[in-house]
Amino acid sequence: MRRGDPGPLAPSEIAADVLDYVRGLDADIAFDFEMLYNLDSSDIGPTHWDGIGTALAAKMNDYAGFVVLHGTDTMAFTASALSFMLVNLPRPVILTGAQRPLAYVRTDAPENLVRAALCAVMDVAEVGVFFGRRLFRGNRVTKTSIQSYEAFESPNHAPLIEMGVEVIRTALPRCAVGPFTLRPGFCQDVAVLQMVPGAHPRILEAAALSGQRGVLIRGFGSGNLPHTGWPEAIRAAVDAGVAVVLQSQCLRGKVNLESYVGGRAALDAGAMPASEMTYEAAVVKLMWLLGQGLSGEALRRAYRVDQAGEGAG
Repeated sequence: MRRGDPGPLAPSEIAADVLDYVRGLDADIAFDFEMLYNLDSSDIGPTHWDGIGTALAAKMNDYAGFVVLHGTDTMAFTASALSFMLVNLPRPVILTGAQRPLAYVRTDAPENLVRAALCAVMDVAEVGVFFGRRLFRGNRVTKTSIQSYEAFESPNHAPLIEMGVEVIRTALPRCAVGPFTLRPGFCQDVAVLQMVPGAHPRILEAAALSGQRGVLIRGFGSGNLPHTGWPEAIRAAVDAGVAVVLQSQCLRGKVNLESYVGGRAALDAGAMPASEMTYEAAVVKLMWLLGQGLSGEALRRAYRVDQAGEGAG
């Protein structure tokens, strides 16, 4: 990013000389550089996820690991998407970015890039996000700060690595259980509804009537909803072929639809609990499973299976 004169931050021309900002790193690690997209991350979506995943898969056996430079605003969505589509990943794929642009004097970008590159040659064969001091599982992170250089957290899972004076392994990485497979394809007909006190269930009805194939509802507390009107609307949506997921607005903890009457009624009506998944992982997983052609009971079963360490179940 560079700031216009005058104007806000926008993508700039960039080339392989990005490594000039981290001089010396190439003494330890040999790099190739490829530009896939030059976009503000707010403009990155499912078609770009497919493109990134396809490009990585095509060169999977040519490198020890990969670093994906990405804007912070939607990095957690892209990381979740890559974690689902790169099945049985044999190499590290590490996403990183910065709170301030690489060309700025006071920037966190060089340090994040150096540390992400070091993680990309470690035995951490999964999609990760490196930011600040920590490597997180990619489908377990969410951006929690606009201001801090420690912009990401992993609310329900320990970081994989913490880098200080020493490199500390804080959680075990996943291991492949079969051959590497690329499974792209994400359904974009997915809506997100945020519950507020007094919200009328007709907003779910409207989403179903608009052609949405999936709806994620961000409920209260452990995923709770009002027990009047909402369970009936969920049942109508599910009967119409719309997949409904219930997730929590809370940052930490696990969705439990058995705790309250409203949640239990939603579960009985066909809603799927998001368990301890982040918001980003919960919605991207729904998009991915729909994009794989699943629906009905097959989709319900697959959604409750932990596909990539995201915390389902």
